[in-house]
Amino acid sequence: MDRHSHRHRSIIFFLFMTLWIIYGMLNQYNDIHSVTFDPTTIVWCQEFLKIILSLLLFYIQDGGLNILCSQVKEHARSMLVWYLIPAGLYAVGDVLTYVNLRSFDPATLHLLGEMKLCVTAIVHQCLFKKMLNRWHWVALIIITVGCIIKAVDSLESNDDGDDAITTTSISDDNFDVGDIRADNNTSTDNGNEERASMPQPTFFSFALIGVQIMITTIAGVFNEKLLKDKPSICINLQNLCLYINGMMFLTLGMLLGISEHNKPIQEVLSPSSLEALFSQPSILFMAITMSVAGVVTSRFLKVFDSIQKSVAVALVVVSLPLSSRVLFGTPITVKMIVSIVMVVVGMQLYTLQPAPRRVDHKDDGFDGEEEEMDDVSDGKDEIDETGLFLPAFSIPGDCNVANQPHNGTEKYASVLQQELPERVPQSSINIHSEVV
Repeated sequence: MDRHSHRHRSIIFFLFMTLWIIYGMLNQYNDIHSVTFDPTTIVWCQEFLKIILSLLLFYIQDGGLNILCSQVKEHARSMLVWYLIPAGLYAVGDVLTYVNLRSFDPATLHLLGEMKLCVTAIVHQCLFKKMLNRWHWVALIIITVGCIIKAVDSLESNDDGDDAITTTSISDDNFDVGDIRADNNTSTDNGNEERASMPQPTFFSFALIGVQIMITTIAGVFNEKLLKDKPSICINLQNLCLYINGMMFLTLGMLLGISEHNKPIQEVLSPSSLEALFSQPSILFMAITMSVAGVVTSRFLKVFDSIQKSVAVALVVVSLPLSSRVLFGTPITVKMIVSIVMVVVGMQLYTLQPAPRRVDHKDDGFDGEEEEMDDVSDGKDEIDETGLFLPAFSIPGDCNVANQPHNGTEKYASVLQQELPERVPQSSINIHSEVV
């Protein structure tokens, strides 16, 4: 990796961490000062700001209006269809968040959601066909346990009525109504009363949480796959397709009455609701921060992956108590320290491991000769002196490979004859198949 690429990755990582920490601090500031807002309104505004940001970045990075029109004409229709999948899954995940909040309080829901890191690793293996080694899994389990300890500490602090940092749910998704809804608590007493009035969770309630985690995880990993499998389409246009679909599903949900306190869309997007949003600097700044974080997240997925993003999110979660201590004087407990140490150790262990290996061929029981052919076909491609695109095992000119075994030489020759175009004279390949 060259210095420029390493610097680019470092900047993306730094921006990702900084924006999510700022979001967490703004969330706690609003909670401490009892700043109330309609979460559906702010999420809708975030999606609108993301579309504006994507258009602006396209104009700056990819060209003017003419290029945008040509790109839209060539790719937008197919990309809009593809991005219906993650956007639709995100929307279903938001609906399930509202449903699950009727059975669990936000802190408990966040605690159970810490299993998302391991689920992300499993889904990522399936979609990208990359296998994690044993130490990768050990590192992810250590990070997950550290996040669970942090969530338990926050839950105990809320039960005791301490002025501790609230459970800040950092979303792995580009938009998530449930995360903002979960953090917009009014007071500890009201939270305790609400928790006491909730029905006893059933097996079906826990199953719904599992479905919610699985759906949002698949959406995030599938979004990464689209970003990496279609490099010819600029990232700003892909973001634009995702955010347009996201706003469409969000608006549809509001039309169906799926919003905070089941408010109709006329009330959610009323001038009074928008005025209340823009009249409070902390809420407006949080909406802008979340919009920029969504755009940066797509860049993060482009240069890293969903597992590394989940690890970075875990580091953000355990870093919030330190920031809260500096800004708000929040006490730091022993469990917070333990969680920070575990996440840092797990992250360092994961980083020290080699990149997950790609599994292209399954062991189907063939003999060594078939496995040898797989190894040959997996070689890197190169350009021959004639300008032809040849496999890495091609033999240019009069190269003598008489020392090769007879069966192997015939195999190489037959493959070369199939790979080379008909316009290349056969005499240009001088392969001696005699056994020495």
